[in-house]
Amino acid sequence: MTDENKKKNSFSAAFGLLMRTTPFLLLNLAIYGGFFIASVLWLVIFGAIAYFFSTRIELLSIIFFMIAVGGPYTVLIFGKRYILYLVKGAHIAVLTKLFLDGEIPDNKQQVAYGREVVREYFRDVSILFALDRMIDRVVKRFTRQFVRIVDFLPLGGGASKVARWAAMIVNRSLSYVDEAILSYAISKNEKNIWNSARHGIILYAQSYKPVLMTAVKVWLLGRVFFIGLLIVLGIPGVLLMLVFEAIWFQLITIVGVLLLTSLIVRAVFDPFASAYTLVTYHQSIEGVEVNKEWDERLQNVSKSFRNLVGKAKQFGGSDGTEGAYKSEETEQQSRSEL
Repeated sequence: MTDENKKKNSFSAAFGLLMRTTPFLLLNLAIYGGFFIASVLWLVIFGAIAYFFSTRIELLSIIFFMIAVGGPYTVLIFGKRYILYLVKGAHIAVLTKLFLDGEIPDNKQQVAYGREVVREYFRDVSILFALDRMIDRVVKRFTRQFVRIVDFLPLGGGASKVARWAAMIVNRSLSYVDEAILSYAISKNEKNIWNSARHGIILYAQSYKPVLMTAVKVWLLGRVFFIGLLIVLGIPGVLLMLVFEAIWFQLITIVGVLLLTSLIVRAVFDPFASAYTLVTYHQSIEGVEVNKEWDERLQNVSKSFRNLVGKAKQFGGSDGTEGAYKSEETEQQSRSEL
């Protein structure tokens, strides 16, 4: 299959990878499903307490209502850092291995293999979280500094408002890019994961356009998926609100529908978005060599990237760029794309 055909089939390749990693989809559904059930119970308990105080002590009613609504969100943020990142990292590891090699070594179970990779390279999920956040900050800084949003728009210079909207969409879509770079870092099979991530960022800077366009597409598709799902789940929610007219029940129903919609998107659509961006990234950097000039540019504009370089040197004792230079022809092509 030619490179052109590979790029054309990146969508189907991502969908195929997702279907091959159904154990992670089921694990996601189990985790988010359990979280939703616990959240509903939380909402009902504290919502009932808030309702009880609504005609007695209004201040307490407001406090308990805020606890009812804010509790699940706080737990989700905590869980994302210490539990969900472990699942996400393991899934990325398996997606990467299946895409690049076609199979899991020694016919290991996917979830067990993914966790093994995460433990081997990151030792602790907090390191995975820290590296991912660092990559995310560098990618956003690169986008602000080097990417001209207007180049993506078939419009004249007067479309400043449209350009601002486009910039907002691009910035929100970047969360999928850091996962693709994390995939590259894992794929290098190097103990110095910081240096691998550094190279992954540089390669993204050299080949960002198709990756960024894919990230934007899946972000927009995700919004459509969210709205469609919200309508589907909102219809029975509205019917329940018509039957039970108590204000506290209606508020809990609204929060519950929004929460369930968001969790289904996280459990089902986000893994596809990660796979699609991951596939596009690996296809885009194929044959591209790490360029020292881009390494220096990124260090000049991003403190997070300099911190990443420091980590890479700390764990590897080298800047990791020796011999990693592109040909003059390829470098000129990268410059022309900017």
